[in-house]
Amino acid sequence: MRGIRDAILKTFFVLALLAVVPVTAQRSNNTSVTIHLSVYVPPIIELSLDFASGGVTQITGHLGNNPSTAKSGFELKPNTVFTLGTANVVSNLSSSYSIVVQSMNNGTLKNQESNSEIAYSLLIGGVPAARYGDAFRVASSVRTSREGLALPVSIALGDIPSSASTGLYTDNLLFNIMAN
Repeated sequence: MRGIRDAILKTFFVLALLAVVPVTAQRSNNTSVTIHLSVYVPPIIELSLDFASGGVTQITGHLGNNPSTAKSGFELKPNTVFTLGTANVVSNLSSSYSIVVQSMNNGTLKNQESNSEIAYSLLIGGVPAARYGDAFRVASSVRTSREGLALPVSIALGDIPSSASTGLYTDNLLFNIMAN
């Protein structure tokens, strides 16, 4: 069956060449041929994070004495920036795209025992993300190489309220990327 298919394909190829030869033979002074190729490149937009699984991560920090658990996270200090890791963006879009990050606690680290909250800002590639309710957003129109563009992801704390109680503070983040 495969041999018959190959023979048919070869025959069509030869016929196609013979159909082209008379057209080019009519132009005896022309020794060049113009071939137009069209290739479809599908749109690509990808986001990978070295600090999150499936785009989901938990931020954990502690205020006051360092708890003796491995999951105590970083120490919460006023006016400090904490690096979470790196986001790698791959895009060949001709239009803009947005990295959108949903926050479970509306952009605050929350103490589950006392319900104390400490607000933070999210930085992606050193750029403060705009806040929209429970989400952060950074827009870009940068086309990247196939390897992508590495962007550091950090949170920045401002002043810590004097009413904040000691203990563990957490927030869960969901990272997405989408074309605008």
